[in-house]
Amino acid sequence: MTQANALGLMLGGGNVFLTGPPGSGKSYVIEQFVSIMKNRSKTVVLTATTGIAASLFSGVTIHSWMGLGVGDMSQKQLLGDILNNHILIQRFRSADILIIDEISMLDGESLDLINLILKKARSSELVFGGIQVIFAGDFFQLPPVSKEKINYAFNSRSWSELSFKICYLTVQHRQINDQLYQILSAMREGRLERVHLQALIARQGLEHKDITRLMTHNKEVDEINSQRLSLIKNKEHCYPMVLSGRKLEANRLASMVLAPQFLKLKVGAAVMFVANNFSQGFVNGTQGHVVAFRGGKPIVELEKSKTKIKVQEYTWKYTLNREVIAEISQLPLRLAWAITIHKSQGMSLDEADIDLSRSFAYGMGYVALSRLKSYQGLYLRGLNSRSLQLDKRIYELDYKLRRASELLVPSRLVNNYFKGLGELKALINSGVSQEFIKISLGLSTKQLKTYLRMLKPNE
Repeated sequence: MTQANALGLMLGGGNVFLTGPPGSGKSYVIEQFVSIMKNRSKTVVLTATTGIAASLFSGVTIHSWMGLGVGDMSQKQLLGDILNNHILIQRFRSADILIIDEISMLDGESLDLINLILKKARSSELVFGGIQVIFAGDFFQLPPVSKEKINYAFNSRSWSELSFKICYLTVQHRQINDQLYQILSAMREGRLERVHLQALIARQGLEHKDITRLMTHNKEVDEINSQRLSLIKNKEHCYPMVLSGRKLEANRLASMVLAPQFLKLKVGAAVMFVANNFSQGFVNGTQGHVVAFRGGKPIVELEKSKTKIKVQEYTWKYTLNREVIAEISQLPLRLAWAITIHKSQGMSLDEADIDLSRSFAYGMGYVALSRLKSYQGLYLRGLNSRSLQLDKRIYELDYKLRRASELLVPSRLVNNYFKGLGELKALINSGVSQEFIKISLGLSTKQLKTYLRMLKPNE
């Protein structure tokens, strides 16, 4: 399914599960959908299962939005507290659309609890209290944290009740016709062979310049970054995060973002951007080095383009019912000699030195490898027996999802939203950007201009 097909189904109403491999454009479709819905005065709630994922699109965690917290209360006690909280009740009743990103990391028990709370809060027997639900994610990636058998969201009663339209994106925008793409495809299809393993092993022991290391454990990452910064003899500059608004929400927001509360930098420090600013030329995962300080701000030279950027503060906001109730400000940077695989999820990297020798969970190797744009950007430090393992239950699910998605696209005119219109005209009328139209329909700038001239009002 193309991005345009998926957007059309989402705009047509009903609950949607947006899935597909890394680099297929799930986040981009969500951005376009949210923009259109806000223009239609709909209240869209953007959440994710982890603070890291939520921070990438200025959302909140689903647990925070639901008021679930991290306590040890029984479900009955928790339900009672939430349903007696008038602020939460108003929050739930005002929502038109709920989006949960990185759904692979939400367990089935939590999903059923969310469904129950919304039904009672909105006095409705409809699933999720009648809110339109959009889930996004890829179950081949990191699963819910669990000490026992993994209870995936798709095993819950609520998942069946939601009766999703499955939108499985199939057009790859990250690794195209690349050896790494072939390896990742083989992993998803359960046909990883010796030739693929040999291709990975061929990337071990290669010399490289100073690039980001992806590690499995936080302790290793912190040690590497601290040690590398201490070796630089240049003057240290410290940038504290600034919090404002409601204290509890501001602290939660600070714990969600990848930018540290106290950022220490020196000329020569390897850094990584942790936010998107397309106009300035960086996105989440863009790498560079601090080359100077000017007016108290660091000058970062990007690794790939060699462009120099004077980095200014970036603001993350927590919005409730269109009111900003908390925000934090910090330079959108973090030290980047090393980062955990968990925190890398959602990033797109040109190069990385990946250590999978201490992998301990399904999907770790898949997530780490899929961060890269190409095979040539891979430098592998080690593997273990868990590195390339994916949960066997996901293979059967993935086949069903692909099939369900294919059945929704018998032709390019797939639903009422596109009915009676050419797909291009429907996209133009929806208000999406021309860049989205180009990417989703595979058009060049010249082709798009030609088609736009054909669709004049007096046609």
